[in-house]
Amino acid sequence: MQREAETHADEDKKAKEAIEIKNNADMLAYQCEKQLKDLGDKVSGDKKKQVEDAIAAVREAINKNDTDAMKRTYDDLQNKFQEVSAELYKQASAQAGPQPGPQPGPETGARPGAEEGAGKRGGDGDVVDAEFEVVDEDKKK
Repeated sequence: MQREAETHADEDKKAKEAIEIKNNADMLAYQCEKQLKDLGDKVSGDKKKQVEDAIAAVREAINKNDTDAMKRTYDDLQNKFQEVSAELYKQASAQAGPQPGPQPGPETGARPGAEEGAGKRGGDGDVVDAEFEVVDEDKKK
Protein backbone atom coordinates (compact mmCIF):
# COMPACT_ATOMS: atom_id res chain seq x y z
CA MET A 1 0.00 0.00 0.00
CA GLN A 2 2.83 2.35 0.83
CA ARG A 3 4.53 1.70 -2.55
CA GLU A 4 1.23 2.27 -4.28
CA ALA A 5 0.78 5.56 -2.46
CA GLU A 6 4.30 6.64 -3.43
CA THR A 7 3.71 5.81 -7.09
CA HIS A 8 0.52 7.86 -7.15
CA ALA A 9 1.94 10.78 -5.14
CA ASP A 10 2.64 12.85 -8.26
CA GLU A 11 -0.87 12.23 -9.57
CA ASP A 12 -2.34 13.24 -6.23
CA LYS A 13 -0.21 16.38 -6.16
CA LYS A 14 -1.35 17.38 -9.67
CA ALA A 15 -4.99 16.66 -8.80
CA LYS A 16 -4.73 18.78 -5.65
CA GLU A 17 -3.14 21.63 -7.60
CA ALA A 18 -5.86 21.44 -10.25
CA ILE A 19 -8.58 21.58 -7.60
CA GLU A 20 -6.94 24.57 -5.90
CA ILE A 21 -6.66 26.40 -9.23
CA LYS A 22 -10.29 25.64 -10.01
CA ASN A 23 -11.45 26.84 -6.58
CA ASN A 24 -9.38 30.03 -6.78
CA ALA A 25 -10.64 30.80 -10.28
CA ASP A 26 -14.24 30.21 -9.26
CA MET A 27 -13.85 32.37 -6.16
CA LEU A 28 -12.24 35.21 -8.15
CA ALA A 29 -15.00 35.09 -10.76
CA TYR A 30 -17.65 35.23 -8.04
CA GLN A 31 -15.94 38.12 -6.23
CA CYS A 32 -15.54 40.12 -9.44
CA GLU A 33 -19.18 39.56 -10.39
CA LYS A 34 -20.27 40.72 -6.94
CA GLN A 35 -18.02 43.79 -7.04
CA LEU A 36 -19.27 44.78 -10.49
CA LYS A 37 -22.84 44.47 -9.31
CA ASP A 38 -22.12 46.52 -6.17
CA LEU A 39 -20.24 49.23 -8.07
CA GLY A 40 -22.92 49.60 -10.71
CA ASP A 41 -22.51 52.82 -12.74
CA LYS A 42 -19.19 53.75 -11.16
CA VAL A 43 -17.38 51.50 -13.66
CA SER A 44 -17.13 52.65 -17.26
CA GLY A 45 -18.99 50.53 -19.80
CA ASP A 46 -15.83 49.52 -21.66
CA LYS A 47 -13.98 48.33 -18.55
CA LYS A 48 -17.09 46.60 -17.24
CA LYS A 49 -17.46 44.69 -20.53
CA GLN A 50 -13.81 43.60 -20.40
CA VAL A 51 -14.20 42.26 -16.87
CA GLU A 52 -17.47 40.49 -17.75
CA ASP A 53 -15.79 38.85 -20.76
CA ALA A 54 -12.88 37.74 -18.56
CA ILE A 55 -15.34 36.30 -16.02
CA ALA A 56 -17.07 34.37 -18.81
CA ALA A 57 -13.70 33.02 -19.99
CA VAL A 58 -12.89 31.83 -16.46
CA ARG A 59 -16.29 30.13 -16.14
CA GLU A 60 -15.81 28.44 -19.52
CA ALA A 61 -12.35 27.16 -18.54
CA ILE A 62 -13.80 25.82 -15.27
CA ASN A 63 -16.61 24.03 -17.13
CA LYS A 64 -14.09 22.46 -19.53
CA ASN A 65 -11.93 21.49 -16.55
CA ASP A 66 -8.86 22.83 -18.39
CA THR A 67 -6.26 23.71 -15.76
CA ASP A 68 -3.96 25.64 -18.12
CA ALA A 69 -6.87 27.71 -19.43
CA MET A 70 -8.00 28.35 -15.86
CA LYS A 71 -4.55 29.70 -14.99
CA ARG A 72 -4.47 32.00 -18.03
CA THR A 73 -8.01 33.28 -17.62
CA TYR A 74 -7.53 33.72 -13.87
CA ASP A 75 -4.51 35.95 -14.46
CA ASP A 76 -6.34 37.85 -17.21
CA LEU A 77 -9.37 38.46 -15.00
CA GLN A 78 -7.17 39.56 -12.13
CA ASN A 79 -5.39 42.08 -14.37
CA LYS A 80 -8.64 43.41 -15.83
CA PHE A 81 -10.22 43.89 -12.42
CA GLN A 82 -7.06 45.52 -11.13
CA GLU A 83 -7.37 48.10 -13.94
CA VAL A 84 -10.96 48.78 -12.88
CA SER A 85 -9.87 49.16 -9.26
CA ALA A 86 -7.12 51.60 -10.26
CA GLU A 87 -9.62 53.65 -12.27
CA LEU A 88 -12.02 53.78 -9.32
CA TYR A 89 -9.20 54.78 -6.99
CA LYS A 90 -8.24 57.65 -9.30
CA GLN A 91 -11.87 58.80 -9.45
CA ALA A 92 -12.16 58.69 -5.67
CA SER A 93 -8.90 60.61 -5.26
CA ALA A 94 -10.00 63.28 -7.71
CA GLN A 95 -13.33 63.73 -5.92
CA ALA A 96 -11.75 63.89 -2.47
CA GLY A 97 -9.33 66.65 -3.46
CA PRO A 98 -5.83 67.20 -2.12
CA GLN A 99 -5.43 65.64 1.29
CA PRO A 100 -1.90 64.26 1.69
CA GLY A 101 0.45 66.02 4.04
CA PRO A 102 -0.25 68.32 6.97
CA GLN A 103 -2.45 71.30 6.23
CA PRO A 104 -1.38 74.66 7.65
CA GLY A 105 -3.47 75.71 10.56
CA PRO A 106 -3.39 76.68 14.20
CA GLU A 107 -2.20 73.24 15.30
CA THR A 108 0.83 73.00 13.00
CA GLY A 109 2.41 76.35 13.79
CA ALA A 110 4.06 77.30 17.04
CA ARG A 111 1.87 79.35 19.37
CA PRO A 112 3.22 82.30 21.25
CA GLY A 113 4.55 81.11 24.59
CA ALA A 114 4.53 77.44 23.56
CA GLU A 115 7.60 75.28 23.70
CA GLU A 116 9.35 74.66 20.41
CA GLY A 117 7.73 71.72 18.62
CA ALA A 118 4.82 71.57 21.06
CA GLY A 119 2.32 72.57 18.37
CA LYS A 120 3.41 69.72 16.10
CA ARG A 121 2.08 66.94 18.29
CA GLY A 122 -1.11 66.62 16.27
CA GLY A 123 -3.34 66.65 19.35
CA ASP A 124 -5.88 69.27 20.22
CA GLY A 125 -3.14 71.72 21.25
CA ASP A 126 -4.66 72.51 24.68
CA VAL A 127 -2.73 70.10 26.87
CA VAL A 128 -2.97 70.60 30.62
CA ASP A 129 -0.32 69.11 32.85
CA ALA A 130 -1.76 68.32 36.26
CA GLU A 131 -1.13 66.15 39.25
CA PHE A 132 -3.83 63.97 40.77
CA GLU A 133 -4.27 61.60 43.65
CA VAL A 134 -6.31 58.40 43.54
CA VAL A 135 -8.58 58.19 46.56
CA ASP A 136 -9.79 54.75 47.54
CA GLU A 137 -13.48 55.00 48.50
CA ASP A 138 -13.17 52.23 51.12
CA LYS A 139 -10.39 53.99 53.01
CA LYS A 140 -12.20 57.29 52.84
CA LYS A 141 -14.94 56.12 55.24
